[in-house]
Amino acid sequence: MPYAVFASLALFMGVLLATYLPVLSQSGRLVGSPILANVPFYFFGLVTSAMLAVAAGNRMDDFARLRELPGWMFLTGVVSALMILGSTFLIPRIGPGAFFVLLVAGQIMTGAVLSHMGWLGAPVDAIGLRKLAGLGLVMLGTGLVAWR
Repeated sequence: MPYAVFASLALFMGVLLATYLPVLSQSGRLVGSPILANVPFYFFGLVTSAMLAVAAGNRMDDFARLRELPGWMFLTGVVSALMILGSTFLIPRIGPGAFFVLLVAGQIMTGAVLSHMGWLGAPVDAIGLRKLAGLGLVMLGTGLVAWR
């Protein structure tokens, strides 16, 4: 597939992320607990992931291979829960605009470091002057949008 298709899918994922996190925040307010609001999120996420895996042709022995993952990789579930809890807590306090600008800026900065170092399987892509200038502009833009 051409790069433009992948870039469009990534942009669409941003639209989904920008929509579902405020919905989770609202559900936390409705049930009176951002932690409790996480429960159906993970339940339906598990069911949906299992159904998609089966639809993609995975069988039970494929699911059993999950046991082969290093234990530390399961910490991504903890990070996911903290991210969801953080969004349900922060969006009502700083607003979705500032939240998403800060969230994306953190992702851009971290992605640049991961790529520069080649960590976590990322292709090595060194930070040069052009990227450093771009990262500075991201941080400047973040400050202009997010800080009151």
